Amino acid sequence: MSSLRLEIENMMGLKFPERNGEALVNFEESMEIPRSAEVLMRGLYRDPERVRSAFRNLHMETGSVLDILLPRRSRLREWAEELPERPTEAQAFLRETTEQLAAKEQRLLQIERELVSHLEQSNVEDLFPIPITAFGICSYSNPSVKVFLRPLGKVAEVLQLNPEHLRLVIRIYFLFLLLFISGLDLDGKTYTREADENCQQWISCFYTYTYLQRKSPELVQCYLDWVKAWGGKNPTQTILDNCAEKMRAAMIFWRRQPNKSWEDCWSIADKLEQKRDKYLQSML
Repeated sequence: MSSLRLEIENMMGLKFPERNGEALVNFEESMEIPRSAEVLMRGLYRDPERVRSAFRNLHMETGSVLDILLPRRSRLREWAEELPERPTEAQAFLRETTEQLAAKEQRLLQIERELVSHLEQSNVEDLFPIPITAFGICSYSNPSVKVFLRPLGKVAEVLQLNPEHLRLVIRIYFLFLLLFISGLDLDGKTYTREADENCQQWISCFYTYTYLQRKSPELVQCYLDWVKAWGGKNPTQTILDNCAEKMRAAMIFWRRQPNKSWEDCWSIADKLEQKRDKYLQSML
């Protein structure tokens, strides 16, 4: 945890507040299920008992077909070796079983159509996006993060993600978010504006994605799937590749200027960068 915290502090250029030389990073993992995660925990099925009942009925009907087919197969094997004594007996047997199978086929098709209809109403698109608070929350007054492990396990199951990878990328994301809202700048200045969750999330996504790109493609993909699950937005690749310094300047300015929008701060940082580039060119 300590080495990860230091990496995150160095990358963002902020520091967690300290007390007696120890960083104030309270990171809790909880087994509780927040209300925002209730839909996720119910899973993909709107009416699971109805779907389960349909599978049960289909299983029973399939068994009843086998009850017809198995004796028929045995009788046919006998007649393949020795012809029936009376052709009319075989004719009646074949006609009767054909009628039975036709009736069962209609019943099977009806149950299958109903089951497919239930399954079509139960898919990932209907489940997501869900609130990010289903996975974790940050406290502003006493800088801390609480991550909810049971919703994490559920979303890993639904999206077929590696649970340990998911746990790591969420820890990294929330550490960036916690540092952003509670960290000290290098001159000791702190976050002064009211909460703006959309901007906080976007900046945290920028740093998380940039950090994970240096680690492994598996972690990146796991992170992207998780962000999509709660409807977050990642920066474009152009910003990721070319705007690290500008992002840092805009972020610090935005933290200190409650009356400025993110767009205003980004524009100011862009102008400062252009002036710097012109000055450097003039020195060549």
